[in-house]
Parts: sequence; structure tokens; C-alpha cells
Amino acid sequence: MYNTNGFSELAKLMFKNSGDDAKLKQLLNANYSETDLVTYLRSKDALLGRAAGAALRLIGTPEAIPALVKALKNDDPGTRYNAEYALWEIWSHSGDDAVDAMLVAGKNLLKNEAYQQAVERFTTVIETAPSFAEGYNQRAIAYFMLEEWSKAVRDCKQTISLNPNHFGAFAGMGHVYVRLGKIDEAIEAYKQALGINPNLISIAEAILRLRSQIQDDK
Repeated sequence: MYNTNGFSELAKLMFKNSGDDAKLKQLLNANYSETDLVTYLRSKDALLGRAAGAALRLIGTPEAIPALVKALKNDDPGTRYNAEYALWEIWSHSGDDAVDAMLVAGKNLLKNEAYQQAVERFTTVIETAPSFAEGYNQRAIAYFMLEEWSKAVRDCKQTISLNPNHFGAFAGMGHVYVRLGKIDEAIEAYKQALGINPNLISIAEAILRLRSQIQDDK
């Protein structure tokens, strides 16, 4: 369904139905396979790549993750952004609606600064689905907010063991190491995050600040 005239049917579909995710999911599932979308994600046509990334956010499965990770280094900024957004969305789905609902509830507790309650909710997620990496990542965030540094690092490491592409967990671990004054470890964690996702500008800036700090301390 891809036109070579510089504008794709996929892009038209995404634009025409923007804002209506339910309808978009239905249309995408009816007209495109995940294999199609992964192929389009690799297109040299930036518009098509962006549309594919946006579509994979809605209907992508873990099978699309390798292509999305690779797209984080695409030449087109819009494709990179949509790939990152799609990864976060896919990572947030365990395959069990009840678990996913608990994860959302925990995230809402985080937003409301109910950090201890969030820890408890994410712990339930982990106990229910121990191989679901995002449960650990979200609990790491809650522990970070509670300044429980060792627990936050532990959960970041567990996230990474289950999902080695989780640049968010690497970045989070770097943040904890900064709080602990472990600058070399922080820089290494940040570098791991950037190696996966070079679009993390704030992380790149943090590395520069930390390196400057090391030089000033000499």
C-alpha cells in the first residue's frame, strides 16, 4: 500500500485519523501487518518512516523492538522520535490486561507523588509478572523518589537484565550513581543509555558536566 510518489497511504491514514487511536488501531490491523510496518520504518522516505513508527506505537508487538531500536539512529529526527515513543508503549504492555492496569495505576500514583503506594503497586506487578521488565523500571523510579538508592539501582539492573535495550533504566541508574557520588559509574551508565538511544540530549549534557567536574576536582 506504499505509493512511491513521496506520500504514502499509511501516512494519509495516520494523518486523517489522528487523535482517534481506537479507530487507527482497527484500520491498521485491517490493512497492515507488523512486517509491513517494520519494512516501512526502514524506508528512506522520512514521511513513511515516521508514519510506520507512529503505527507501531499503536499495534506493535515485542517482535518489532529490534527494528525500533535500530530506528533510534535513523537519519530523520521524526522517525527517531516516533520509534522511541513506540518502544515505551510496547515496553508498557505485559500481555496481561490486569497487569497492565496495575502498571497504569502505579504510574498514576507516581504522578500524584504517592511514592510508597506506587512501590507497593509495582511490587504487586512484579510478583504477578516477574519477567515483565517495566514493573521493575517503574518501581526503580518510585524508589528513586524515596531516595532509596540501593533499591533503585537493584531494580534498574533487573530491568536491564530482562530488557537489555532499556535506555531508560540505564539513564535512571546513572541518576542514582550521581546522587551517590559515584561519578565514574554514572558516566558509564549514561554512556550505555546513549549507546542505545543517542537522542537523549539531557544525558549527553550530563556526561559533559560530570567530565568537567572530574577535571575541576583534579
